[in-house]
Amino acid sequence: MTTGSSTGLDGRIAAILCYSAWWITGALFLVIERRDTAVRFHAAQSLVLFGALSVLLLSTGVLSALALVLSSELFRVLQLAGNVLWVAAALLWLVLVLLAWRGETWRVPLVAALADGLAARTSW
Repeated sequence: MTTGSSTGLDGRIAAILCYSAWWITGALFLVIERRDTAVRFHAAQSLVLFGALSVLLLSTGVLSALALVLSSELFRVLQLAGNVLWVAAALLWLVLVLLAWRGETWRVPLVAALADGLAARTSW
């Protein structure tokens, strides 16, 4: 249930901003938004989803750097995996921003349940 944003922004604009800088703005809006449950959900989903993707991308980069020393074939495979992950993350980001702009909410599978629990927390 939405009761009005405590940020003074329109709910759709706040939801878009939750995704604008991946997990960073998600974390920011999760802390500053107190009333609008939809914005809190978008913030939490952004934090969980793009936080996990950032960790995966960083891990892929570190592993590919280590693989460069061990095997050029393993390096190429990890670089390809990292590139595919980047493209998938960018497309996912675009879909979430466009849906938020339209006032819709897509509950990303495996992430939405964690986001619900995080959005429900009221104290930090």
